[in-house]
Amino acid sequence: MARTGASYTDAVKTVWQGRVAQTAAKYGDNAPMAAVCCNACRTCVTTNGISLVLGAAVGAGAAVVELGRRLVSNAP
Repeated sequence: MARTGASYTDAVKTVWQGRVAQTAAKYGDNAPMAAVCCNACRTCVTTNGISLVLGAAVGAGAAVVELGRRLVSNAP
């Protein structure tokens, strides 16, 4: 007996969903052991501090450039 297109698609979808569920369950068991940054180690604190300082410097630089553009465009 030949399968119709719909029954074949349903069968393949069922197999695919089953395998995805197995994979999710397999790797879900290991998720709590994944390394997560808690900001307690020196490396993370240093990296976050440098990022914060650089972000502030970029923001201040952008503000100075915008102020300079406004002063130049308003000059007589």
